[in-house]
Amino acid sequence: MARRSVGWMVAVVMTACGGSGGDGTATGPSGTTTMNGSTGTATGTGTEAPTTEAPTTGTTASGGASESTGTATGTGEPTSTTSATSTTGTTTTGAGSETTSDTSTGGTTGAVDFCEGEGGILLPGDDVTCTGDLGKKTFLFAICSCSGLTANNSLKTDSFDSNDPNMVPMDGGSVGVNGPYSAASMVDIGGSLWVDGKIQTFNVHEVAQQLKCTDDLTAGSASHVADDLFTEGHLFAQNMTLTIDGDLHIPANKNNNGAQVLGQTIKEPVDVQTPCDCEDLIDVAQIVGGYMQDNDNAALPIAPDELVGLPQPKSVELPCGRYFFTAIDSNSSLDITLTGRTVIAVAGDVQNAGAFHITLGPEAELDLFIAGNANFNNVASIGDPKRPAATRIYVGGAFKFASNFTLGANLYQPNAVFTANNMSEIWGSLFVGGLQLASPLVVHYDQAILDLDGCDDPGQGCGDCHDCANPTPACTEDGTCGPCVVDDDCCPPLVCDAGICKAIIPQ
Repeated sequence: MARRSVGWMVAVVMTACGGSGGDGTATGPSGTTTMNGSTGTATGTGTEAPTTEAPTTGTTASGGASESTGTATGTGEPTSTTSATSTTGTTTTGAGSETTSDTSTGGTTGAVDFCEGEGGILLPGDDVTCTGDLGKKTFLFAICSCSGLTANNSLKTDSFDSNDPNMVPMDGGSVGVNGPYSAASMVDIGGSLWVDGKIQTFNVHEVAQQLKCTDDLTAGSASHVADDLFTEGHLFAQNMTLTIDGDLHIPANKNNNGAQVLGQTIKEPVDVQTPCDCEDLIDVAQIVGGYMQDNDNAALPIAPDELVGLPQPKSVELPCGRYFFTAIDSNSSLDITLTGRTVIAVAGDVQNAGAFHITLGPEAELDLFIAGNANFNNVASIGDPKRPAATRIYVGGAFKFASNFTLGANLYQPNAVFTANNMSEIWGSLFVGGLQLASPLVVHYDQAILDLDGCDDPGQGCGDCHDCANPTPACTEDGTCGPCVVDDDCCPPLVCDAGICKAIIPQ
């Protein structure tokens, strides 16, 4: 099923190499901070405080999106100082060369210590769900929009599996829209298109898998659906501007006005499921508040305000662990290198006037929670384009970047519209409040996100499919998570294959 060109793989390698290096070393008062596990050094100071109980994770219901300058809507702002619980080893601080004793991670992970290479990092106040569970339940589409999608420039999606060393481009990379969908420019969707609203296309429009729509669909130019089309409304495709390779599923009281159907036209009730889970949003601010109270800062040590007001270039290396920062604010270049499984929680905004890089080592993973906004005004890179599933970013407000930005990650920004004003190529996925394309956008979805290591127990209770994930992705009739049997057991846009929900059925 490999229909996509391999040309983009050259860009992956070139971009990854170009975005992974640092931009200068520390020469001023901020110095260079190197935190490389048991023998690292740090210029910051850390004060150990009593551990307070972390709040349970919450959710915030929201039906729409703010503008791109929106702010966080979650609750649970941080109110206390950091505490140490975690990574083993010794840490040297500044000139004093004081050494902290080894401490254990007691109670901060699943059955196996995540810093030993297994298990997962628990969400604060939760003794069941890990960050990996959160990621594979959230990022099901290449693009998911909680409101409309307006494409005034070209849009293209495909997929690959970073667990496959060959990284072969494949079909997949679905698009979901909770609202109207309008495409004035060329669109090539490698997966399915699910729209809870009207669809209007005015240029060449390609969908490699199914198309599902809750309202009328109007094709104003050459359009093609390579599988079945399901619509609750009318089809308008004068002069056969729309070709459907599979079957057309349409209610008896709705009409096909001009679309060419190569399969059958099946008159039947059609009920298209809302694609994006935007009614039960992740409360990013509350998760940040939990990690503020229960983190590994003091074990290094590293201060919560270590990355605020940096006048000089700075390099930081973080080992496996959970780290809380009040904000990240630098007037110069900032390079953060991760060597293991890592959570970074930021209570305020992330903004960098200089170059900004978060680089993952070969065994590293990152869950980045930002309660406020993220603004990058210079060259920036986050994650690894060769394995985007390893990086998950959750933003309470808006995520904005200038040109020369490399994103090898999955971005969750449900409270603000994502606006692509510069040519953008993303390895990973977007879950956004809305999407407006003023420039071309390409998204390469990493199917490995669906198979992250998690801590959820098979057979746990559930209300719908969004409470479950592989290897037991379906919410069964008895209200527990189990294997899928048919495609409808999976959350949109996934399909069932031998009990597991996948982006595509392998050929």
